[in-house]
Order: sequence, then structure tokens, then C-alpha cells
Amino acid sequence: MPTTNPYTFERSDDMIHMDRNTSPISPLGDDAIAEVIKATKIYEYPGDEINQFKQLYAGYYDIDPGAIEVANGSDEWIQKAIMTLGRNGVMTLDPDFVMYHEYANQVDVPVHTISCDSDFKFDFDMVIEEIKIHEPSLFLISVPHNPTGRMFRAEELQALADAMQRVGGYLVLDEAYFEFGPAYTRPEGKHVLIIRTLSKMFGVAGLRIGIAIAKGETFDKITRLNHPYPVNSLSLNLASKVFSDRTALDQFVRYQLDSKKQLSESLRYACDKINIIESSTNFILTYGDNARDLADYLIGHGYQPRIYNKAPLENAVRYSIIGSEHYERFNQLIKEWSNQYDKEGTRDKGNKNIHST
Repeated sequence: MPTTNPYTFERSDDMIHMDRNTSPISPLGDDAIAEVIKATKIYEYPGDEINQFKQLYAGYYDIDPGAIEVANGSDEWIQKAIMTLGRNGVMTLDPDFVMYHEYANQVDVPVHTISCDSDFKFDFDMVIEEIKIHEPSLFLISVPHNPTGRMFRAEELQALADAMQRVGGYLVLDEAYFEFGPAYTRPEGKHVLIIRTLSKMFGVAGLRIGIAIAKGETFDKITRLNHPYPVNSLSLNLASKVFSDRTALDQFVRYQLDSKKQLSESLRYACDKINIIESSTNFILTYGDNARDLADYLIGHGYQPRIYNKAPLENAVRYSIIGSEHYERFNQLIKEWSNQYDKEGTRDKGNKNIHST
């Protein structure tokens, strides 16, 4: 089918955004936010607030609070990792999080990429060979992968860590979405740096809190550019409020995971017409000849997915989770598109390339 929208309908000005990869709801109610605002001492530096948040976050994951540090979003940690660990060159996958390139370009650090195949999969034997050839000082990889949502195998990630250690480099695991995926065995090595965020699972993207987890020399290098008080008091106190009530937080996490399940079930209504990648994140990537047509139909009816215009994603569309109240209409629209598609007689029912992955 054509990628332009052939359908006639009224377009709503109130778009349901599925293009932002953030939570559709807040983990804190108005009363809780007001309580935190009232208690925040804006006339003091946030030393105690930093320590309190570190203790709560470390307790939630059962890790050493001395091994973590905070910054103004995980983007700041990516930027600092490139500045401190990547001066001799950065390597990443293509595609991966676009800001890896942006921050490397800011400080004139060369970037080498390893391309995916037509189904957005990567050959890690090729990745290891490229590391041997180019000897980057830093490898950045999102785990689970952004934008496909796939979870890499433990042996692939360990091989990647081992290869970077052999060339004297560092490995960054960007775990922005890891809470949505299955538990996995992280690569071992003192040269491994973990970067996390509160923007995805925990629904506080506006607070801009990023976490770095590392040991020894790697921790010292990544934190040496940090400010004395890298995150403001209000953001830290609001984040601490989120982690203070475990029961409420568990309920909020369940809402997020249930929304992801609903999104997966919704897109199955079109699984014989578009390619759908099984995802370990809060979004799902679709691709193929018909993916853009479905996206156009949904956009026209008030649902805005993420559209790409550059290779290798020009035929891909990504859908983020939405509020549970919006799925009934979303399902109806996908069914309508599918039915109209079939009635027009344009579907090639013998096309072996139409599948789910």
C-alpha cells in the first residue's frame, strides 16, 4: 500500500502521544507533590537530599550506594562518559540511541557504527571483529536495545565486554528500559559502566535524574566532572517520595507493565500485515511496507506514533505505551485499518515476508 494516507476522516487536535517513550501517568498525586514542595528547603544546598535519594534507590535494587552517582538525566552521563572515557573513539550500533552520536560530535570524538541486517538484528561476531580493527576507547549500547526493544543475549554482551577489555576500552550499558525486560546477567569487568534513568519505568522524565553505577577507576573517571550538587533539591525529594512508598511504587510499576502488555495485544491485530519486533521495553517497533500506512491511519484518528525518516528506519514506526483508557479506541482503529486494507484487495495474501519477529 502507499505510504500516503488514502482515507477520509476528521482529524482530532488532541493527539494521544505514542512517540515519547515516557509514562502516560504520574507516580505521584497532587497531594504528594504539594507535600514534597512544602517540605523542600530551597534555601539550602541539596547535600542531604542527594544522600537520601541514593540510599532509597540503592535499597530498592540492593546495591551499594557508594557505587552510584546522580546527574541531570542519563543524557548527562552519556555525555560525560564520552568526554572522560571515549577520547580515542566511540563505537556503537546502527541504529541505537541517537544521542550517542550527538554528544560525541559535540566534543569532536569520532564514532564508528556497526550496521544491522534487514530485520534490525546484529551479528556480534562482526561487532567483535570491528572492535579489534578500530580499537575504540568506548562502546555504547542500550540494553534492552533502543529502538528495536530487543534484549541481547548474555553471551553476546559478555563477549562485547571482553573485547573492549582486550583493547583497553570501556563498555557502557545504557539501561534506560531494563525494568521492562527480563532479568539478565550483566557482563563482568571493572571497565563496565551502567547508566540508568527514572524517566521510563518510574514516570518522572521531567525531574531529569540519571544514575551511573560503576566501580574503582571507572567510577572515579566518570564522576570527576560532576558538580558538587548535580541535581536540584526538589527533583531529588520528589524522586525520594516515589521510592519511599514501596506498595504504591509496585502498583505503579504494574500499571506500566500492564500497559505494555495491552500495547502488544493491540498490535497483534495487524501482525499479518506488518512486522512486529518482540520488545523488552515500553515501546514496540514495527516495520515493513505497510507499517507507515497503519501509522498514517492512526495519526489521522488522533494517535501519534514515532515516525522515522532516515535509514535504516525509514520504513519503521515505533509505538510507546499509553493510558489504559485509550486502548479500546486504539484497538478499534487497528481493526478498521486492517478491514479496509483487505476490502481494497491490495493485500498480497501469499507474501511470505509478512511476519512477526
